[in-house]
Amino acid sequence: MGPWLDFYAGRRILDRLRDEGLRWERIKGVFGAAGGPKWLVLYGLDRVLCQEWLSNAKSPVDFLGASIGAWRFAAYCQKDPAAALDRFLAAYREQSYSSTPTPQEVSQVLGNVLRSFVGDREAQHMATHPLRRLHIVAVRGRGFLNTQAAPWVAVGLAAAFTANAVRRKWLKGFFERTIFAHTQGDLLRHVDHGAWPARRVPLRASNVIPALLASGSIPLLMEPIMNIPEAPSGAYWDGGLTDYHVTVPVRPNSDRIFLYPHYTHRLVPGWFDKRFAGRRPNLSHVDEVLLVVPSRRFVDSLPYGRIPDRKDFWIFAGQDFQRRRFWDTVIVQSRRLGDEFMEQVLSGKIRHCVRPMDTLVCRP
Repeated sequence: MGPWLDFYAGRRILDRLRDEGLRWERIKGVFGAAGGPKWLVLYGLDRVLCQEWLSNAKSPVDFLGASIGAWRFAAYCQKDPAAALDRFLAAYREQSYSSTPTPQEVSQVLGNVLRSFVGDREAQHMATHPLRRLHIVAVRGRGFLNTQAAPWVAVGLAAAFTANAVRRKWLKGFFERTIFAHTQGDLLRHVDHGAWPARRVPLRASNVIPALLASGSIPLLMEPIMNIPEAPSGAYWDGGLTDYHVTVPVRPNSDRIFLYPHYTHRLVPGWFDKRFAGRRPNLSHVDEVLLVVPSRRFVDSLPYGRIPDRKDFWIFAGQDFQRRRFWDTVIVQSRRLGDEFMEQVLSGKIRHCVRPMDTLVCRP
């Protein structure tokens, strides 16, 4: 048997967790990373949170996600989150592409995935839900990245990569951080982006779906989402470009925990930072975060000793059955993570296994 999960807590909440364990009412926010198919390893954890926590939650909770993290939370924030999550999963695993898919094809396929569990009625619900408050991270392109023309987008991406390699904050010249924020949410009132502020756009029923599509639109692989309602005109792209693993600095509060179900023992600030092992967020930005991660032992137990990845579409090109068989195995095994999380929380054993965030192993 396990342990199948590792727990890491920020400085301000570590002692509290060790004293009293995890109390549901202290969770005021949940963070969700970008990462495409990597989310499948979190399905079991997502599902118990939807069933065992959200079904009984009486206090407001803010959900801040980029790309696939925002899509997961679009399920969390529905009337029946577990059913919505299952519709999302069913459509996501059925993705299929031609041998050389165009950005139009990829956008259409993933657009159909999104609309399988988010329609106009669900969008209205998410924009007005008083307790589950969705915040979607996207970026608005600047310069060459504020267009649909692939050649110019390629030039812009190359320039952005080069600029980021020198200094991360130079990405401001290429992307405007944009958060489509629930109008009743408390989280963003406490977020401090410092020298790189985010534009806040009110989340409305009219922009929920385009904002979610934009949050997952990878340049060159997909088309941008143009001219989203309520937001400045322009081309909107994947929020993971600036906030790959969402680690926004939050001003301290004495009675609050941010839960972060994550798929890897590494926190990467932005998508371009994946190749730089030394790029890590300031740990003071996660002082109130409880990071929940599949253990190395769990990952080693999976087929191929790894979790799903976007590269699977190339590895299993023309072999959708093989890809789905791999993914399905991970999905089934992920239920162990959900079971262990609930056992650790309900028994109080989490008090004895939570580790300081500064001991987090940041693997390249």
